[in-house]
Amino acid sequence: MAKKHRFNKIKGTKDFLVAAVVCAFVCLWSIRDAWFPTEKLLEKHPQSYPVTVAVSGVVQTVPVKIGDEVSGASPLLTLSTHLYKQAVDAAEAAYTEAKELSSDNMKAVLDALLKARADLKATTVACTDFTLETSHGEETLHGVVLEIVAKPATGVAAGDVVMRIRPNDTFYAFNKTLAMIMCIGFFVSLIFHKIAS
Repeated sequence: MAKKHRFNKIKGTKDFLVAAVVCAFVCLWSIRDAWFPTEKLLEKHPQSYPVTVAVSGVVQTVPVKIGDEVSGASPLLTLSTHLYKQAVDAAEAAYTEAKELSSDNMKAVLDALLKARADLKATTVACTDFTLETSHGEETLHGVVLEIVAKPATGVAAGDVVMRIRPNDTFYAFNKTLAMIMCIGFFVSLIFHKIAS
């Protein structure tokens, strides 16, 4: 004759109910951060980053298109360099002349030369020109081109937005994943609470 097995009923506790409440709270928090971010969060983790030009000029090339993944020092946009090269040549000539004459205004001449070189360099806009805070700390901009505002052969002023990039920041993806995991945890905890009761 087979032995009758006696199953002890699991003693009900509120542990699973507490776990369900915690999961629900974290789930709602993650949903808010992932799909309904506050202004403060959007400042720290922008979903669209405006790429601007540091100097005025005429757009020469836009070597990227919407949907491209961009990063590093590859050009996003270039401006015509003719006037800026002339300014560098003039500043270098003034610097050479000031050195030969031991001019008192050497610092001003040197500053003018450095500014002219910086302006020439700024005619090429690249991701490395921009940094932003991400989940991993401060990083150079990298992401996907969302919009291109500037067109070749059009003029732009210093500070104008020429394109928008969606940064590759894992903050939103992490919160969406966390929301789903916590939602599953909420329902699993409720089921176990019902079984244990």
